[in-house]
Amino acid sequence: MTHLLSSFIAFLKLSKPIITLSVAFSALTGYILHNGSFSDGWLFMYLGVLLIAGGSSSLNQLQESGHDSLMKRTRHRPLPSGELTKLQALIWSILLSVAGATLLWYHSGSIPALLAILTLLWYNGIYTPMKRVSPWAILPGALVGALPPAIGWTAAGGTLGHPHILFVAFFFFIGQIPHFWLILLRHGKDYEQAGFPSITTRFLPAQIARLTFTWTACTATTALALPAFGVINTPLFSALTLLFSLALLLSFLGWPDIKKPERVNRAFMAVNIYFLLMMLVLMGDALWSNP
Repeated sequence: MTHLLSSFIAFLKLSKPIITLSVAFSALTGYILHNGSFSDGWLFMYLGVLLIAGGSSSLNQLQESGHDSLMKRTRHRPLPSGELTKLQALIWSILLSVAGATLLWYHSGSIPALLAILTLLWYNGIYTPMKRVSPWAILPGALVGALPPAIGWTAAGGTLGHPHILFVAFFFFIGQIPHFWLILLRHGKDYEQAGFPSITTRFLPAQIARLTFTWTACTATTALALPAFGVINTPLFSALTLLFSLALLLSFLGWPDIKKPERVNRAFMAVNIYFLLMMLVLMGDALWSNP
């Protein structure tokens, strides 16, 4: 029983549950944004995205197991630590990915399924290998964060060319960049030690901090465009968008003085909380507008 439990936990960690839950939640945001309700089909869509995101995360850990063994923050993951074998990880990633794509195809339609498959291929086939050769891989890699809301939107019957989902996808795209650069500010030495090309070798920490704040300001500005272009309609949620965006910028007070690690940690936490709140704002506005 203890062995089964430890194996279950190892497979769960291989799937990066916090990240996969976040990805599925962003897909749910797109779904609710279009339908304005938890109509039939949302659960299958959510589970399908959750499964394929877990499969993609598992495959990513398989691809980077060698590098992970060289970094302090990742050396205890299931593959570097020896909890699971590479074959087990491969089988697990295939099972999750196929299950997720199948669930989406039969219950949400071919377009959401194909978008989910595209997300996996882009993340594992383009972004992950590109990280090994270019410190700017995050720029094309940010597309991975923009696609899940579109999966939910199309699963609810929306079209990809609608301005609302394009604005929301762009918002998620922009937000991926400061999020990643904050990770570099926290763990840049780890990335260098593992052999990843990193902007930490090309720019001073203060310069990266200024770039990060610039992209964070762009993220907040993009959020403020959502009410301006009719994605968010109600006065309450428009005001919350303004409030949360200002709070995000205020969390960077004292930036780019980053000699204290807690300052970077505070900014990283603020960005994560901000995106959670903005997803709730988008869903709350859609539900409020369509009682």
